[in-house]
Amino acid sequence: MGNVQSFRFRNYEIHPDSLSEPTYAATCVSGDEADCGAQSDEEVETDKVERWIAEHVRDTGHRRYRRTMADYVMAEPGAWQ
Repeated sequence: MGNVQSFRFRNYEIHPDSLSEPTYAATCVSGDEADCGAQSDEEVETDKVERWIAEHVRDTGHRRYRRTMADYVMAEPGAWQ
């Protein structure tokens, strides 16, 4: 007979990290053969990313973008199961 092991699992609650702000960015995914790949800087204000998109459209005519948001979270221990 083999060893029987018992594991206890703990739940975690995920909360935004109050010491940081989310950031936003955009990548141009326009192109016929391949994506353009031009990227904005990461910004805490969405209007700066939107301005970058508008300028890239003006300069290139590219109209399709992947916009991303990144944030930091804290995992707080919850109840044991």
